[in-house]
Amino acid sequence: MTLFDPYKLMEPVRQSAKCWLAGLFLLVFTCSYAFADRKIHVLFVASKPSADYVEVLDSVKQQLQKQSPESYVFNTRFRTSELSLEGDLAVADFVVTVGTAAADMAFSSKSKAPIISVLITESAFSALAEKYYGSIEDAFAAGVSSICLDQPVTRSIQLAKVLVSGSSELGVMLGPTSVHRQVELSKYISDSGLQPQFVSIDAKDNPIHKIEPVLSRSDVFIPISDSRLINIATAKWILHLSYRYKVPVIAFSKSYLKAGALAAIYSSPADVANDTVEWLTKSKSATVGGSYKPAYYSLKFNQSVAANLKIKLQTEQFYRDKFSLEVK
Repeated sequence: MTLFDPYKLMEPVRQSAKCWLAGLFLLVFTCSYAFADRKIHVLFVASKPSADYVEVLDSVKQQLQKQSPESYVFNTRFRTSELSLEGDLAVADFVVTVGTAAADMAFSSKSKAPIISVLITESAFSALAEKYYGSIEDAFAAGVSSICLDQPVTRSIQLAKVLVSGSSELGVMLGPTSVHRQVELSKYISDSGLQPQFVSIDAKDNPIHKIEPVLSRSDVFIPISDSRLINIATAKWILHLSYRYKVPVIAFSKSYLKAGALAAIYSSPADVANDTVEWLTKSKSATVGGSYKPAYYSLKFNQSVAANLKIKLQTEQFYRDKFSLEVK
């Protein structure tokens, strides 16, 4: 008489389960390997192939390749009227726009991949975000980010206090896109132990008539970068008055420095590249955008202007070590 053996009855089920588990393990292993082996596609869209733009592109690529060899695939496009980004955007994991014209083109394409816009002013980014997304907040929600060229004004304020010992009156020029910051900056300047003196310039104003009363009674003067029109219209008058009244100017660009400002804190192509690399390496899962202040900066001085103003300059490193250029 043959006894009933439940183990033998279950044998086909056990074998089937083993096969299923083995198949599942192979599938998970294969998918994990494929994901780990997958390269990150970065699409660069630059406004033009000029020196500053190319320097940013080359530096970002070199740093990413050095940090993680074989992990990235780069695709570069320079903006032209007939260029279409549709095919490039379809495979991009990240889009890096370099320059205002490049941001204009990428925003109009409504990329599904996260976008980081660099080498662009805050006012230009805001205008493009509103044009293509309706508002800056909606642009952020669509995965659009920016690292603007505009250095935090607080850095210039801190420099003014250290650069000109005994200074008490700090003049600040605001434009249409920065005038809303007056209350905030006034508090920061007062908390720094200085007395704020503001002048607001609009496109219809006569710059010299409005700037002279404020600059003439200031110990240091800081023009805040605004629209290109305001920057160009005011720069020559600010530098002219600076020379007349012996008031040092802390500017926002290298060209401003060469033209006659005492000092400048600005974003160089190398600084822009460093900020871009940090964003890319820390934001691989980013789905929501935002506006980021530049962490890196260049600090330079005009020795001729310093001699004319009888200001003894220390080394650049002295000023970097002397105070904390925090971002606000």
